[in-house]
Amino acid sequence: MSRKIKYVYSDYLLSQADKNPAVKGRATLTHNLIKSYGLLTHMERIRPVVANSGDLKSFHNADYVKQLNHYEDLNKLETPVESEFYKEDDDEEEELEDCLLSDCHGLCYDCPPWPGVKNYVYTIAGATMTACDALCKSKNPNDIIINWCGGWHHAQKGRAAGFCYVNDIVLGILVLSTKFRRILYVDLDNHHGDGVEEAFASTRRVFCLSLHQMECGYYPGSGDCKDAGFDNGLGYTVNFPYKRGITGDKYKKYFKRIFSTVCKAFKPNVCVVQCGADVIVGDPLGGSNLIPQDLIECVQFILKYPAPCVFLGGGGYNMANSSRYWCQLTAALCDETLEDDIPADNENFLKYGPDYCLNIKPMPTLRDESRDEDLEGQAKLIEGNLSLYQTHAI
Repeated sequence: MSRKIKYVYSDYLLSQADKNPAVKGRATLTHNLIKSYGLLTHMERIRPVVANSGDLKSFHNADYVKQLNHYEDLNKLETPVESEFYKEDDDEEEELEDCLLSDCHGLCYDCPPWPGVKNYVYTIAGATMTACDALCKSKNPNDIIINWCGGWHHAQKGRAAGFCYVNDIVLGILVLSTKFRRILYVDLDNHHGDGVEEAFASTRRVFCLSLHQMECGYYPGSGDCKDAGFDNGLGYTVNFPYKRGITGDKYKKYFKRIFSTVCKAFKPNVCVVQCGADVIVGDPLGGSNLIPQDLIECVQFILKYPAPCVFLGGGGYNMANSSRYWCQLTAALCDETLEDDIPADNENFLKYGPDYCLNIKPMPTLRDESRDEDLEGQAKLIEGNLSLYQTHAI
């Protein structure tokens, strides 16, 4: 049976996703590029439902959800600092400051709150949960559902982290678990998917596979190849870290090898794939020398396995390159070929200068610091762990 492609979209979802300070405007930029290439005609659109506090509490603890609500309530009372009527002893202002600084649940530093952050969180969570619910209800066993606004893998049970205010991935996987017994989570972001791994590290129902850059000082500093889960989930986590400047040949070789081994051992019923765009060369918070075609080849390899898939976004801080990557990946999922020249009628055409092209080239001067012997050693360790711990699929 052929695969049906479904695309989670609404104007409201885009407007909310655009508000994250780390990726401001990225959601609309991506959607407009997909639209300008005519790819919307190849996908069925799914209108996302906004989540509620009960939905969030299926993973996030009540104190964190309360903090989001509390900030929102205080914000309605807040007098802007810039106002001539602002007074330092304003009760609401002091209460807001105390709330944020005493126990901010991560809503500070790299995850600063803003007016409307609660609506953002509920919208992002609802979009991924809607995608997973649609997959649960689908009668087509090979559906592909895309939500480039999702994929926020660092958020913890009780706090925001790494630009991630909600772990929509965990919430979505919990929805999938109502139908599917064996769920494979594949994380292709340049950063380790620590929040998702931590949530499922002690269960055999969800297998977490993450390829990511890992070196001294690189966020979040977790995801060693020796980390394999614990308790009942021992052996159901695989991490394959690499160093700065990794090239497509190495990345694709080991991805295919490890993914094949994992599928043979785990036999997943469904896949969730996080496609963070910071894995693409030129990202200010990345470090790889990978281009969209490298990741697309990996995704096409995933699709050879007969299971429905949810594809999510994630990191990506070169906005133009992120939209280029996700547009090309959307085209590949739809089995469409795109012209290299960005369509002139694209609303954001000028953001793709100076070449105004879709394709991204590797950086010839970027040194590859991933040694073959290290990558091979990690692969053998992973294969050994799978052989040791994975006696059978549940």
